[in-house]
Amino acid sequence: MKIKTSLLIFFCLTTFFNLALAQSDLNKLAYKAYITEDKDLWKEVVEKRQNLYNNDKSGENLYQLAMAQYGLLNNTRVDKDEDLFDEYYDEILENIDDLLDQEYEKANAYALRAAVYGLETSYSGWKGMFLGPKSSSNLSDAKEEDYSSPFVWATYGSAKLFAPSMFGGDKEEGIKSFKKAVELYEKAQLQQDWRYLYALAWLGQAYYRTEQPEKAKEIYKKALKAEPNFQWVKDDLLPEVN
Repeated sequence: MKIKTSLLIFFCLTTFFNLALAQSDLNKLAYKAYITEDKDLWKEVVEKRQNLYNNDKSGENLYQLAMAQYGLLNNTRVDKDEDLFDEYYDEILENIDDLLDQEYEKANAYALRAAVYGLETSYSGWKGMFLGPKSSSNLSDAKEEDYSSPFVWATYGSAKLFAPSMFGGDKEEGIKSFKKAVELYEKAQLQQDWRYLYALAWLGQAYYRTEQPEKAKEIYKKALKAEPNFQWVKDDLLPEVN
């Protein structure tokens, strides 16, 4: 009996450590995909996240899958690949619905849905008339669920930065929201998370779009100090203000 119990414990521990290693490796791969703007790497992350979820339909695996899908959808903006966006659009929304049904990571799930609606609007501006209010509603729900989520604050910042003023847009409010997101990521020591770099880059963009180039430059340099190979900032954003 003791031998069987020991073997069972060993098997459980081995499975746990293998899963933890897989999660860590995928987080690193997503980080690399983001800083290099590599669409194929993002597809690989999504595929592997999908496999993990297929083998273990936990809320955490579903959440990580949806976040990886968002990373891929966000990357389609680099080369305006609307076909790829459309390919994953319905699937990510279904996964977000499932997360909310399970009440798992509700704040970030609401923010994810708002972010996806924002990306859709960037491809079809006319949809902003009805997606804008839906995005705002989801962000309100997200903040109500968890006021301390950095991803929620970064998504709220994007909404404020891009929405027309007549529909609630406010670039100064966007700056405050991105700053809050950066502070929360740093407080949680999540500087190796691609979403931290996303928040930094867009804080810089918010400064740049409000005619504060020196502050934008300061933030871009901070982003490159955190990650010297951050391609978007190094090749595009920083040269814009130099």
